[in-house]
Amino acid sequence: MNSQPELLTNPSIYAKNFPKFGRPEIIGYIGLENLKYARKISNTTVNFDLNLLVEEAQRKPPEHDVKLNDLIQFLSNNEKRLNFRTPNKLDSATIFCYRGLMTCVANSPYENDPWIIVALLFKGNIYLCARDTEVKKLKKKYMNERDKLFTSWGFKFEQYILSDKPHVKPNPNVPNNEMEEFSCVFKTTLNSHKIIYGAEMDGIRCDKKEVPEAPKTVDDVLHYLQDKEFIELKTNRHLEFPHQQRSYRRYKTRKWWCQSFLVGIDTILCGFRNDNGIVENLQTINVKDLPKMSKEYWDPNVCFNFLDTFFVYVKRCFNREMRRKYGDKDFDLKSVPLTSLMFELVPNKCVQCINYAHEDDPILPDWFLTTFGKHQEI
Repeated sequence: MNSQPELLTNPSIYAKNFPKFGRPEIIGYIGLENLKYARKISNTTVNFDLNLLVEEAQRKPPEHDVKLNDLIQFLSNNEKRLNFRTPNKLDSATIFCYRGLMTCVANSPYENDPWIIVALLFKGNIYLCARDTEVKKLKKKYMNERDKLFTSWGFKFEQYILSDKPHVKPNPNVPNNEMEEFSCVFKTTLNSHKIIYGAEMDGIRCDKKEVPEAPKTVDDVLHYLQDKEFIELKTNRHLEFPHQQRSYRRYKTRKWWCQSFLVGIDTILCGFRNDNGIVENLQTINVKDLPKMSKEYWDPNVCFNFLDTFFVYVKRCFNREMRRKYGDKDFDLKSVPLTSLMFELVPNKCVQCINYAHEDDPILPDWFLTTFGKHQEI
């Protein structure tokens, strides 16, 4: 343990005005061949069997560890186009991560589950990567068949709603490939923090107006995506009893709101199912309504103020680490060797900063460390 201070997570500390958050802007994409479209979005009764061909689904292996691999490859491929610069001060560092990490951090004041995040300072910018706790590793390793089925049901629901092309009907009568993903890369600001993050996107709405197929060139695809409205798909068990309503409003709505708000999604389509995996009702949910319906359980201001404060905390911890290593003299962030720290949530208490050796669990591969940022030196 190093001598870094702790970051408290008590919700009352963060019950202030909502921080300044910029509308997320799409600056790139990953896996365009997996882009999907939602042709029909409505409140209606259906009969979707989520068990259809589920035994033939191609599932993600439990040991599948994405780290930051797809985002890093994207950054490398698009470095010149996006013209990333090395800042002179840590306060100006860009934070690179995934939306899932930000959702996890933002929910921390209300969560009982621990998490671990590795932070890497490289060429003046900060890379954040979620790592599995020991409890989560064991949970993945010994996941029972019922839990695997619940995961596959979510993917199967997407097959009932989404199609490969805007004018083609969805086809659930084929086995699912749960490895297929389409992601957008966004940039935004949260108060003074610049953030670039990847997020898996379910599909584009094409129920309101005519939507053509995606073009081919990068710039054309970007204009195409920036002009579209995405939708988030969720499944949930029918809410029949008061304790289910409470759990839904206390936990689900908070996570759903964070996920959607971070990427500018306005509508969630939820398939409400029975215990046998049959979706019987579709319901559209306005994302902006989620905080209002759950206000007795959580406050979006707390979530985003904590996220902002966590980013401040990470930068200050790196500043202290720099001073510990190099003293108070000015240092060139370009030439500072890769520096790593680990952050761990102690539920209902605080976030702690601890020492971390990157070589023990490399997040940034050697090829990236040796090539990224070279064009700035020319």
